[in-house]
Amino acid sequence: MTENNFFTKLPYLIILSIITLVLWTFDLAYIGFPIFLGIIFVLLVMLKNSIYVIPFLLNLLFMISQTEWGLTSIPMYLYIAPAVGVLGILIHVIRFKVNIFKGKLFIGLAILVIAMIVSNFINNPVFDMNFYFITIGSLSLLVLYGFFANTIVGENLMYLIRIFVIIGVMISFQVFIFYVFKSENTILYNLEHKTIDLGWGISNFIATYLILFISTMTYFIKKYKLHIFWILLFLFEIAMLLFTLSRAGIISFLITSILLILFMFIKYEHKLNLLINLVIGIVIASVIGYFTREYFIEIWNRLELLGLDDTGRIEIWYDAIDKFKANPIFGGGFFAREAAGELRMFHNTILHTLACFGVVGGVGLLIQFVSVLRVFLRRLNQEKAILFIALIGVNIHGMVDNIYFMPQYMIIMLIIVAVVENANKVDDLRHELRLN
Repeated sequence: MTENNFFTKLPYLIILSIITLVLWTFDLAYIGFPIFLGIIFVLLVMLKNSIYVIPFLLNLLFMISQTEWGLTSIPMYLYIAPAVGVLGILIHVIRFKVNIFKGKLFIGLAILVIAMIVSNFINNPVFDMNFYFITIGSLSLLVLYGFFANTIVGENLMYLIRIFVIIGVMISFQVFIFYVFKSENTILYNLEHKTIDLGWGISNFIATYLILFISTMTYFIKKYKLHIFWILLFLFEIAMLLFTLSRAGIISFLITSILLILFMFIKYEHKLNLLINLVIGIVIASVIGYFTREYFIEIWNRLELLGLDDTGRIEIWYDAIDKFKANPIFGGGFFAREAAGELRMFHNTILHTLACFGVVGGVGLLIQFVSVLRVFLRRLNQEKAILFIALIGVNIHGMVDNIYFMPQYMIIMLIIVAVVENANKVDDLRHELRLN
């Protein structure tokens, strides 16, 4: 970490997420969102290093507890948010003379964004709210990446991991609060009917971010000597992942857990101590699970043996292939799988990209994947490794669910890559200094 102060420490990040949790719990996003947005604007205008914006931005993504809106009924503060963000970025770029049109991921992302916009133009010639919303949203992602890739200063990997760990715990508490306090129905009823809805996301979306943030928790388990505390939090998050009832998410995490176990034990001196604490944690969790076993039995029944059936996805994937064949260059657009006027996805990152944005979008996606590999594998260390595993876990989930084009995930992914890129710059400088 280039700068080490209170604003990079766990207590500060915990306070921000507690505030977010309270605002979410009591449906006060209409107050908290403008305040956090205002702080982001001030930080963008005043500070050269944009890293301090990230905890506020990421907490904003999980603050909203009610989203029963159409495009015409979205609260005004959500329309203002992009404008305030763009204005803050513009002032920052002018004041600090930043070139935002570069970065390891920029070309691949730009190609994908171009494919999105062109496909949107070809397939949705009516210049309605959908057209403007999708076009502006696509361009915003490119600007956001270019901005963070060129304004984050120093090595901030540990800082980002801290943010992820705390937000992961916060989301887990949101799941807990939903079942125990916010829902009018009983826990068993919610499990039986899969009613979980945190506002900002439902079952599969919640699972996506828990997979990502739980993965970073394993870094804390390995780093800090007080293993048992972090292990208990880790197991609590896994339990809340089960309560999302996302079959694809749970299976994806089980696959990812193989990498996480390897990460915890490889190149670690205190393997026996870690193993003992893991066993103690599992015993404690098992005792709690025994006294709440009716819920876990219902979860098992609801998941139908981890969902070995395809739940209609294979038919959807064939539909994606047909849509791609019909429009191979730029795809069928955002609404290629349209049903009853709703935006629907194809439950697979690659097939969705090809169906909606054609070969051009597919090339952009491929370049992104290659660029991400090159960024992470450059002088790989523990911090880069755990962030890489987190992304792998989420993208495993993306093979059977809607992940890659979700705004929250795109923002998080672009921030991760930007932070790792800038960490690589610091590593390169240190390497050059050692050579000289």
